[in-house]
Amino acid sequence: MSSTKPPCFVCATPSITRCSQCKVIHYCSSACQRKDWPRHKVACTPAGKPSPTLESATTTTTTTTSNKGSTSSTSTKIPVDPSKPLKLTPVEHDPSSDLKPEPLASSTKLKFKFEHSQDGIDLNLLIFFHGLGDKIEPNFVQLAKSLNLPQTATVCIQAPTAVPFLEEAGWQWFPSFNIMTGELLGPEHKERITQVKQVVRPELVKFVQHCIDHSKFPANNIMLFGFSQGAQIALDLAAFGGIPLRGVVSIAGYMMEESENEEPANKKSMTKILVMQGDKDDLRSVKDAKEKLKHLERIFGKANVQQLIVDGMGHGMPNSEAGWRPLMEFFAMSLHHRAIAMEKMADVYEVK
Repeated sequence: MSSTKPPCFVCATPSITRCSQCKVIHYCSSACQRKDWPRHKVACTPAGKPSPTLESATTTTTTTTSNKGSTSSTSTKIPVDPSKPLKLTPVEHDPSSDLKPEPLASSTKLKFKFEHSQDGIDLNLLIFFHGLGDKIEPNFVQLAKSLNLPQTATVCIQAPTAVPFLEEAGWQWFPSFNIMTGELLGPEHKERITQVKQVVRPELVKFVQHCIDHSKFPANNIMLFGFSQGAQIALDLAAFGGIPLRGVVSIAGYMMEESENEEPANKKSMTKILVMQGDKDDLRSVKDAKEKLKHLERIFGKANVQQLIVDGMGHGMPNSEAGWRPLMEFFAMSLHHRAIAMEKMADVYEVK
């Protein structure tokens, strides 16, 4: 007979391991286990030892709290006074609170496409920024769907300016070509950073703030994902937008040269940065990429920045397990998770 594997406590996928101490809580990966350890270590009782009782000095109780529309489960130790009986209130899961309000089209001049999380729980928000000459559909909208990150809504934002003379419409975040010669513009051309500072950055700050105020996504639950020129814009927003975002995934992109020596809006940033660079990238050598990394470490803090050089990857999206696995592990460690299975259990109570 085949046996069904218990679900992972964090993400509910089939488990492959369990806590080595209590041997009760199961996980699908070491990443999920590490993410849950701050909560689990409070309640973990080594197998074979008795669990805390009401006669103990303290009792370990799982409580579910709500803060501005998001719900999280935490474990706390509550002192027991025998003269004062505990009041237990059943915790009820309210599915109507799982989906957050969609951002309004009037919130920005930029075109965007919002999608609720595919599992129906909008706990995190991941914002996508396409590269030079691309557009949000179909490539990035499809990418957002194919990632299928748990409890994560997505927004794909289109750059504000059309690339001139393209047969098929493509968009750019800042002027990129000399319209007379067709050559790429370098950092010495002031119109690049001028458009970013006067148009792109203010519009994006306004939109993200709208997602915080109107759609009720906490800043610490918002992540950015950018490719090439879009990665430059994502990093610019995280560095100079003044909003304490959760993290940024940058594929083949670094800070704009014009901004490398600017001071960040948040001196002590907690934003986590993952930069992925292919060793076959024909636009930037590995040596140049390592030099660019120093500017990110100065702006965001060395402890917050991780660079991954992927073997065989060119100037494009990851195309192998060597590229996708660390990317998904970064998401697993960075995105917030609600223990929905626990919230729906009939025997979960809030202690008052």
